[in-house]
Amino acid sequence: MSKGYSIEFREDHLLVVLAPDYKVNAENRKAFWKHLHDACLEFDTRRVLVEGEIPREDRETDDVIDAGKSTAAVPHLWLAFSIPDWEPTPLAALFKTMAKISGVRVKFFPDSEKALNWLRMNGPK
Repeated sequence: MSKGYSIEFREDHLLVVLAPDYKVNAENRKAFWKHLHDACLEFDTRRVLVEGEIPREDRETDDVIDAGKSTAAVPHLWLAFSIPDWEPTPLAALFKTMAKISGVRVKFFPDSEKALNWLRMNGPK
């Protein structure tokens, strides 16, 4: 069974690719953050680029708050999302705020090049 994403090290960051079948829920989120935490330790990086589509189903505010808080699993993380046709939403802003409170920097981009440039210019190794 697919976990709905892959994680690989790319010279100075981790690349996370979300599969089209990735489901956003509490169980998957817990497993994802454990896997990402372990990969950040293994490769000694706090830069993460996430590519793919984030499922667009409606989410409850509490779920978004929990998702933002979950980013604290990787201290000092810099997390760039490359989402095609990205358009800001109030829930994305809430996610960013909750992540920031948890010590994580998050930014959304419409393409990977801009996202990676942001990570390299701002994030720790």
